[in-house]
Amino acid sequence: MNEKLLLKLLQLFIHKYVTTHLKKTIVIALITILILIFIVLSMGGGHGFFWPAKIVYPYSMIISVLNNQIGILAIIIAVIQIPIYGITVTKNPKWTFLILGIHIVFAIICLNLPTETFSG
Repeated sequence: MNEKLLLKLLQLFIHKYVTTHLKKTIVIALITILILIFIVLSMGGGHGFFWPAKIVYPYSMIISVLNNQIGILAIIIAVIQIPIYGITVTKNPKWTFLILGIHIVFAIICLNLPTETFSG
């Protein structure tokens, strides 16, 4: 009797929580990929516009401006930034405005950094 109850509770847990978290994970992964594709295409191999990257990925672009190149560290930060935002906001919605505020401050700083390499 206890085994059947335990099995039923486990099934309910898996159905409710695992599928919900899996759906959120898939959505966050798709959003990350789509944003990265848009940003890379807008940069046009170094001959396009960099302001979308500076707005969406300010931390990576600040590192890139300081190093005069988009290096591996900046790429890694860009790839994990949106999932970290998604996970943090999902687990602690009260942090949404804090994360948004910090992001906006860094985006403004990044847009105002003087650079010839990543202008536009």
